[in-house]
Amino acid sequence: MAEQHLLSPTSPAWLAHWHAVLLDRAFLGPGRPATRRAALDTLVGVYESVRDMPSYRAPLADLVLQFCRDALGEAEREAGDVAWRILGEEVVLRTAESKDAEEGDCSVDAFVNILVAAAEEDDPHTAEDEDTGDTASIRTADTHHTNAYAHSPTPPVTHSTSPNPSRTQSEHPPVEFDKDKDKPPTSSGIMSIISSLTTSHSSRSQSHSKPQVGADDVPDELVIPSPLLSTAPPRAVAATSALISIFAQLTFTPLALHTPAPKLSLHIYRLLLRLLQSAKAPLTRLTSLQFLMRIRADRDHRLYYTASTPSHVAMLATLINRTYAPNTDIEREREPDPTSPFETRRAQPPLPLRERDGRALSRGRTSATHPPRPPTASRSGSRIPIPRTSPAKPSPPLWHVPETYPFASSVTPETPSEGLIAYDPAGADPARVLPVSQYLAVIIGILESESSWDVLAYVLCHLPVQLANKHLFCGPNARAAIARMLAVLSNGVLGGELATRLGDQTVKPRDAQGLAYHTLTVLVSYRRCFELKQCHLLVEVFQTGLSSGQFSTIKCCLHALSLCAVELQSSVTKCLPRILEMLSQIMSGAHMAVHILGFLFLAGALPPLYANFTESDYRMVFGVALQYLQYYNQLNTAEDPNTSWALSQHVRILSYTVVYVWFLALKLPDRPRHIPYITRQLLLANEGNDAIDDPTEVCFDWLARYTYASADPRPAPSVFNDILMNPPVGKATHAAVAEKTWVYGHALITIRTLVKRGWIEVLTRRPSGYTKFLCRVENAPLVGAGDVDPDLFSVPATLMMERNLAQAMSPDREDGSVDAEAEVREVFKQPEDDDTPHPNPVTGYVWSGTAPSQRRKDVSVDPSFFALQLSAYPDRTNTSHLRAILDPAAVKKYTTTLDRIPVIDTHKVGILYVAPGQTDEADILSNTHGSPAYTRFLEGLGRLINLRDQLDVYAGGLDPDEDGEYAYAWWDDIGQVLYHTATMMPTSEDDPQCTNKKRHIGNDYVRIVWNDSGQPYKFDTLATQFQFVNIVIEPHSLGAIAAFSNNLHENEYFKITVQRAPRMTEFAPIGHFKLISAETLPLFVRQLSRLADWFASVFAHTQQDTVSVEMKTNWRTRLESIRRFKNQFPPAPESPTEAQGGVMNLESARDFTTAF
Repeated sequence: MAEQHLLSPTSPAWLAHWHAVLLDRAFLGPGRPATRRAALDTLVGVYESVRDMPSYRAPLADLVLQFCRDALGEAEREAGDVAWRILGEEVVLRTAESKDAEEGDCSVDAFVNILVAAAEEDDPHTAEDEDTGDTASIRTADTHHTNAYAHSPTPPVTHSTSPNPSRTQSEHPPVEFDKDKDKPPTSSGIMSIISSLTTSHSSRSQSHSKPQVGADDVPDELVIPSPLLSTAPPRAVAATSALISIFAQLTFTPLALHTPAPKLSLHIYRLLLRLLQSAKAPLTRLTSLQFLMRIRADRDHRLYYTASTPSHVAMLATLINRTYAPNTDIEREREPDPTSPFETRRAQPPLPLRERDGRALSRGRTSATHPPRPPTASRSGSRIPIPRTSPAKPSPPLWHVPETYPFASSVTPETPSEGLIAYDPAGADPARVLPVSQYLAVIIGILESESSWDVLAYVLCHLPVQLANKHLFCGPNARAAIARMLAVLSNGVLGGELATRLGDQTVKPRDAQGLAYHTLTVLVSYRRCFELKQCHLLVEVFQTGLSSGQFSTIKCCLHALSLCAVELQSSVTKCLPRILEMLSQIMSGAHMAVHILGFLFLAGALPPLYANFTESDYRMVFGVALQYLQYYNQLNTAEDPNTSWALSQHVRILSYTVVYVWFLALKLPDRPRHIPYITRQLLLANEGNDAIDDPTEVCFDWLARYTYASADPRPAPSVFNDILMNPPVGKATHAAVAEKTWVYGHALITIRTLVKRGWIEVLTRRPSGYTKFLCRVENAPLVGAGDVDPDLFSVPATLMMERNLAQAMSPDREDGSVDAEAEVREVFKQPEDDDTPHPNPVTGYVWSGTAPSQRRKDVSVDPSFFALQLSAYPDRTNTSHLRAILDPAAVKKYTTTLDRIPVIDTHKVGILYVAPGQTDEADILSNTHGSPAYTRFLEGLGRLINLRDQLDVYAGGLDPDEDGEYAYAWWDDIGQVLYHTATMMPTSEDDPQCTNKKRHIGNDYVRIVWNDSGQPYKFDTLATQFQFVNIVIEPHSLGAIAAFSNNLHENEYFKITVQRAPRMTEFAPIGHFKLISAETLPLFVRQLSRLADWFASVFAHTQQDTVSVEMKTNWRTRLESIRRFKNQFPPAPESPTEAQGGVMNLESARDFTTAF
């Protein structure tokens, strides 16, 4: 073992010994791999020991440089990877130690040049594999560890730098290699050194055996051992990794503050781009791509590196079979068939490769419809054919997910650079700006004319996530490149030119085109970079994708169109009729219908989209919405086990909701023309049933309410009605009120009359709503003052009825007036109620007392509305069955119960604000305010209401005395949403855990989380059993300090993700994430929260999709309640006809007192 000390700096001739070992090719040539590896392992240790002593380290590095220069001519290219890494380390150290602050150390150019020369080499193994079907993998030996040295016991070169000389350095004199003074050892001496190295290396390998791994030590990522992964990285990859290490250390460590570092970093950056663009070996290009596609920028445009693989990348990799599955075989899951009403998603069982016939499997998307092909003949005519040939082995892809990187992790991920930035708004120091536009130009070139499927697929899988970091792509040059990228991708998809130049004929261009839609979706957030015609082109591309026939592509395009509906309204308006036509041609089951109906639900909330719709366009919407009901009945009959019951129930409810939303979008005179078509579609959905189902009955009743009127589904409180129909009791001068109730079809009709006054109040309670009419019989004369028993109520009440207009009261009202009801009570000498204090809202107006939607819209009523409300519709077959209820107590008790059932959908959604650095539940709930962007979001999300004495708006269980006097709410004709906003609820010192807030927000099925923490929000942060859906809103770029800033550039766009409970099927038009502009964010999130609450309610009602029970809406509950009350009384007798027994047989029928 003493011979090994000859290579240590303790030996006077150590450099001569290293010169002999490294530069004598007879000893470390390709034919002696074990000796070569042992020598290089020793080299690492020696280099590490002298790294802080430049006078010792520099000569050794020069020898390594010469060794690497000589190695360029060797055919063996998988040895010596450690030497290339040492070259990279030396570049970093010499740059840090350079005395020239401007130019740095000129000697580093030689090191950089040799690294570039090695990286640009062609890989002979790759060239051979292209002919045989085998391609070396870029993955290292251990798919769990990201360290490229994991395959070898040699310790990696550490990356801690010390520009200043150390104490050890000062104790040793400088050593220079002199061939005359330090003669090289003889051949026998070299052989002795080599022999000791080999023996030592072997003993170390045996003594440092790998420990056993227990069950608790299983790595998080899936480790797939493979012979292809057990070799060292090729020389070109090792050299590229060294260049990456140089850039990373000079950019993301404190060395970036050294003056020469930014200049050299930019030079290395351009070299990496050159390798990505023109390197001969695909592995080299892929290595450079792996690093460049993980560069990000924070809110201050400072660069940083991320090592994580987002879920969106993993999902895209799954689409092209780039994920590892058990048993080293990729489990191929068949996409749901859009043409199947049941839309099964059963995964096909994997088969061993030897049992598969035909040529090599496609490395693109699996097609379940293509049968295996018969074996093909050999391409070589000289080969002797054999009776039985084994099928060709599929070419292993160069990358998989989860992926590891051949370059060592030399920096801490997510550490912002102190030297380089992606954009300088002030333009003060352009030398520090990374030219991102050059990177985009290279990526665009790959998208245009790439021949390697591995490279193109990697770009298409990772580009959407990188583009979502909008702060990385700022500045005019980057914006121009983004516009160019849009043109290339759009033309490539529309013209079918994308991925047509691939050398791998087993890959279909549609696989790449399917991935391109995800990049185009992210480009919607760059709409300010595009001209109007480019925006039209973008929407046209998504429209074309609806006809692809692939489930994943259609779903992606539907999500993108949902985004375009709020971001690119003018472009969607132009294409919407054609989009509807294409949607009507997609025969969809629940998995596809939920995305189609989600798009229609969102579009229905945007009147500009359908401002120019024709009757046929509306009819197409109704047809698309109702066609799923036919499939639902088939599904219910077939009881297909592969369809989620909760999802089918949700889509069923959503189908009717879309009809309601778009029917209300019609102008009132146009609504009757659509009833025949809708009626036919509803009956077709019930074809084969013994009777019409309850949801359809509810739909008919709802249509009867809104076809001839736009009035609210429930009457608003009226002082006029209260004065007339509820006169003071106990005064002889006031007449009594008479009241009777009838059951007529699905309606409960109550008529109240004011005796001798001529006033009549008609109340009709139906499944879809509650209507009140107040009229006067003019046949009864109005008795004025001076006559006997004068009417002292009608005239004053009539004069004051207009003073009851519900209004948004401003807190700065100075006229001193009180509300209208108090004025009326003052006139009639009634005791005054306690005055409600004027509200003091955070901003805007406050809805107080009542907030009926008809006070904010134009209400129209057709005469047919009155007739329909008093009819037996939809029971038109037995119009004579009018049944009087003679028990007033029973009627009173029942109507009180029925009126408690809402006449619209009600939702309650929690809102949390997560401040910078917060992760704890109590800290989050205790927040009393948020950022300016969060406040603006709340203002657009709903209307601020006063909870005290609130009569019409659903309060969601909030008590103004305990939960604060104000809340945000939103409502329309079919639904109300109350937002439990944590920052608006009082925080008490006696309740440090904020249990009072949690009892509301913790019981909500859906929570909106505004995450300014700078960290990912965990799904179970709020510990509660009602953990179903979180809608997380966060900045698209990281930045902990700027969370409370009011910078419009920072808050221009936000990233939305939807977190779902286990077993919950995807239901939202979000996918893995979406970027939404600040101005459209409130509307989008409001609609999304309603969709989420519907599905979460169904999911909870079905016990997390384990029980097949129907989810009932409020309207259906009202229908069943009326039906049960109706069945408590004996049925009305059948009315005889004249033909059955003559005129005298009509005596009972003509006696109307039995019914009235």
